[in-house]
Amino acid sequence: MGKMISRRDFIKKSAASIFSWQLIPKNRRSMLQRLTDKKHEGPLLGRILFDETPTYNQPDIQSSQNGNYQFNEIIQVTQPIHKNSRSSNHDIWYGIDRDAYIQSQNIQIVQNKLNEPLENISTSGKLAVVTVPFTEAWPRTKQNPYPHQLFFYGSTHWVYGLGKNREGELFYLVIEDRWGEPFYVEAAHMHIFKDEELKQISPESEINKKHLLVDTKNQILIAYEDDLPVMISSISSGKFSPDINLVTPIGDYSINYKRPSRHMVHSDKTGINDSELYGVPWVSYFTDSGIAFHGTYWHNDYSKPRSHGCINMPIHAAKWLYLWTDPVVPPGEKKFVSKYGTTVKVI
Repeated sequence: MGKMISRRDFIKKSAASIFSWQLIPKNRRSMLQRLTDKKHEGPLLGRILFDETPTYNQPDIQSSQNGNYQFNEIIQVTQPIHKNSRSSNHDIWYGIDRDAYIQSQNIQIVQNKLNEPLENISTSGKLAVVTVPFTEAWPRTKQNPYPHQLFFYGSTHWVYGLGKNREGELFYLVIEDRWGEPFYVEAAHMHIFKDEELKQISPESEINKKHLLVDTKNQILIAYEDDLPVMISSISSGKFSPDINLVTPIGDYSINYKRPSRHMVHSDKTGINDSELYGVPWVSYFTDSGIAFHGTYWHNDYSKPRSHGCINMPIHAAKWLYLWTDPVVPPGEKKFVSKYGTTVKVI
């Protein structure tokens, strides 16, 4: 391991040129399958979300199991298959190789898109999104107790510079937004947004012409413009159990605070993957207690309550909502507060 570089020195140097980092170990890909393998270049890929995820010989939970996959395995899948089932609320399946089928809630549909690294990065940071199934994020400080974190497809992060290790591989410096932890992430695995990609959707519509309805009984969200529905999405609202009540509160609200990326931490886990979530994307808060709409990469189990109170949404739907609703967030802002946001009704 080489000499540590202070953040001040990093920012100063990265603004001028690409320089050498010596902090990335050579065996950094020991736990990763190489994402550039030909077997991962299919048009539709799925990332397994849970260990021991079963496959079936028919798209029916009552059929025989014929295998299983482990967390973070990447598989090629067919277009979704709809299969009515009396024994399950989940009717969407994907076909995979060896004549097997997998339920949709057990995988995240992902891409494997590599990017040309961007050299000229503002010292105030640029928003980026992970475009591969997952990537390793290596801590810059030796004091970090974990060898690395995993950042997942669709998660968003703030990038502060570009550098390279001894082997000449390019990495972005990512500073997570809760405690300011610095990480190195392979630059080709992240897309940095241009300002035009973050422009408001339907800006010509007046703020009082847009509103959101959250139907917790049917687990759907509907966006209205001029009283006409313009978007509908399945959701997962807050979970209720005998041990804890995390139900999304009923009432009338307005979006008052936005973050394009947030590191969320939960002490009261509702699932095996949701205790610490880096880069939660497209967060639009609508209560003073922190209830928000946001994208979700740790589950694909919509249409039933399972959150900590927030409205979990597919990432593309959460991004659309973030860009469509008021307040409008300037592209470089890490957080934005306003009293004049789009109204929200939760029923």
